[in-house]
Amino acid sequence: MRFLKCLQACALVLLVASAPARASSATSEITDMWWNPDEAGWGVNVVLQNDVAFLTFFVYDATRVPIWYTSDAYVGGNLAWTGKLYQTTGPWFGGPFPPANVTVRQAGTVSFALTALNQATLTYTVDGVTVTKTVQRQTWANENYTGNYLGGYSFRDVNCNPNSLNGVEEAGGLMAVTHNGSSLTVALTTAGGSCTFAGNYSQTGKLGQVSGNFSCATGAQGTFTMFEMTPTISGFTGRVVGASQFCQFDGFLGGITRSP
Repeated sequence: MRFLKCLQACALVLLVASAPARASSATSEITDMWWNPDEAGWGVNVVLQNDVAFLTFFVYDATRVPIWYTSDAYVGGNLAWTGKLYQTTGPWFGGPFPPANVTVRQAGTVSFALTALNQATLTYTVDGVTVTKTVQRQTWANENYTGNYLGGYSFRDVNCNPNSLNGVEEAGGLMAVTHNGSSLTVALTTAGGSCTFAGNYSQTGKLGQVSGNFSCATGAQGTFTMFEMTPTISGFTGRVVGASQFCQFDGFLGGITRSP
């Protein structure tokens, strides 16, 4: 089982930049709350569905009154979503809400472009005024991945010694995850053996990351980084890069929560 011998630590920004700019299943997840920590008090919510990113702004007009802008932006090249920016007004929230009384006008345009996994450039124009901001994911609470999973992986092994180990490798098995604060351990058991991955957990927005060391029953050992980790009630997914004394590696890993 080549995976028990093959992992590599790589620059995350290169993996993000190389991802095809298509639907949400082929790009990094951008659904999150985005802000500039030096400018607390405004921000933009981004929700990605397929190739459409719905952006909701909470900002203020020239008289410091809160104002509402939204956009249904479509993905283009270089992990950038662009679209029209709309201003809406409607009935008072405390009374009846006749949809016919809602007004919508195009106020300008918007572009949301990832520059790294957790950072983006937001550019929007409202009535001729252009604003460009560097924004990042806002973190509210860390997830907890502790649990038992039925999981699998699909990896590409490269620069292996011997080179016969090069190629795509896929396998499935059982994963037991123990997550306590900044410490996360994954015990993976497949038909070919077992490995333990242990490292420091961090989270930015909704995405988690673990960097640390691994060791396997085969004697393989090295370093790894699991990133873009996203949990749901059904399980979790992530991307992994790393290196052992045998190979370099990058690919995907995920697990389905095992029924009690």
